[in-house]
Amino acid sequence: MHRELRAAGISRAAASYAIFDPRSEGRRLIGRVVGEGFVDELTERRYVVIDGVDGLAHYAEVGALGANEELPARNTILELRPRSAQLRPVDRTIAEVAAANDGFYSERLHRELDPQASAEYIGTHVRRLEAMRRQGTVSRLADGGWKVGQDYLDRAFRYEELERSRNPLRVAVLSWQRLEELPQAVGATWLDRKLLARESDGLAPTGFGAEVETALRARRQWLIEQGLAREEGGRARYARNTLHILEERELAKTAADISARTGLEYRNVRAGDSLSGIYKRMLTLSSGRYALIEQSREFVLVPWRPVLERARGQLVSGSVGGEGISWSIGMRRGIGR
Repeated sequence: MHRELRAAGISRAAASYAIFDPRSEGRRLIGRVVGEGFVDELTERRYVVIDGVDGLAHYAEVGALGANEELPARNTILELRPRSAQLRPVDRTIAEVAAANDGFYSERLHRELDPQASAEYIGTHVRRLEAMRRQGTVSRLADGGWKVGQDYLDRAFRYEELERSRNPLRVAVLSWQRLEELPQAVGATWLDRKLLARESDGLAPTGFGAEVETALRARRQWLIEQGLAREEGGRARYARNTLHILEERELAKTAADISARTGLEYRNVRAGDSLSGIYKRMLTLSSGRYALIEQSREFVLVPWRPVLERARGQLVSGSVGGEGISWSIGMRRGIGR
């Protein structure tokens, strides 16, 4: 921890060092990444060093990464939570379909059981099974269906236990940008979400906690200047749909820049729309990560999902629903949600 903090130009007393225990259920750690690496030379297990909002520097083992996974870069702001081995609602639905169909699951069988299920909703079940297939817990059939067995819930619980042993912590990115970039950012930032939720998250008066508090004050003033907040009775009152307004502003600015550079026209997509085009690349904005998909004379910006990376430079098709986008990639189908 001392080495990583020193390399990042951060000074913390040795008494402020801590090790984050993945067995501490219900606890979460928020802070910026100051270093990462391998736990040892014999395994693929990784660690991160986090400069926490609680004023402490934390060492946390995050486990082994998947083939297409990577640890966020330094200065990314993360939230770490202990992973628990527990069944999900999708598991119970898959088990229900399998129980009625001799241990088999497919999208068609799911629709027969629940005709009102949307493609996006069914897609979350397919994505769950695909993840389990990679661990050998279930098997996929040539017709696109799945052999999950009558004991599916037992298999799903064993899968969760294996995942917890491999990855003891859940890692969520709160901000891809550095804290210093957020107070004046055009898009919907982590600071905005904290202000709207009135979260304190135990900000310490020293270290990174103090830096976050300063950034929150600067962001609050910026929102007031933008007409998205006002002072009332000593408290800030925020405009309705503040996050949506900020996100739309950032997308409009980004789209204008792309249009000026490429000559393509930006098309905004909404629920019920269909889209098709070449997935070009991923864009990291203050509001999150977006996929740039080009069509013949226009382009769209939609929430990015990891499933798209295997189709970079290829034709993708999607159906926009209320819960996300159901993607079709080549002859195989992947679900982004």
